[in-house]
Amino acid sequence: MRVTLITALLLTSLFHLPLTAQERPRGIQGEIAPQLGVTEWIQLPEGKEKISLSEFRGKTVIMLFFQHTCTACNKRALPTLQKLLTKFGESDRIAFLAIQTPFEDFSNNTVAKLETTAERFDLDIPIGHLAKKPGAHSLNTAYKTAGTPWWVIVNPEGVVDYNGFYLNPAEAEKNIENLIAGKPID
Repeated sequence: MRVTLITALLLTSLFHLPLTAQERPRGIQGEIAPQLGVTEWIQLPEGKEKISLSEFRGKTVIMLFFQHTCTACNKRALPTLQKLLTKFGESDRIAFLAIQTPFEDFSNNTVAKLETTAERFDLDIPIGHLAKKPGAHSLNTAYKTAGTPWWVIVNPEGVVDYNGFYLNPAEAEKNIENLIAGKPID
């Protein structure tokens, strides 16, 4: 096939167009993890009213952003979190957090549903709630999520090592074992 100069210029310009909002990469991998700004929590350690990421310096923090009504959260992500907690919840090198980050269906994705989620998935960890509201701090915006479920793994130095929709349970287990043993992750 012969490519004309006009065709070549057209193809080149197509590959250099600015990305639309839907095409922009999501997440903040490699960046310092923003503070949470969550004020509504359940299951906090005694005497605590909120949690800050800075409290976990020196630990790997595994966070799941979810919504109570999210099908993928209930079928895949929350069971994965439950499995990881069962295996690694007692480690002093790992911290787990779950935060409901509603951006839709606000009447069903409420603070009141946190207890239900905790009980259903046997989650004995801090669980927060921060709905996305115009003009207010939002984890969805701060972490550039593309929805829920959204996993964020913050390394001991406070840098986001992973963020995305899916966390492979077998790979996650292997990598957490490596972290605990002081070995590099794959």
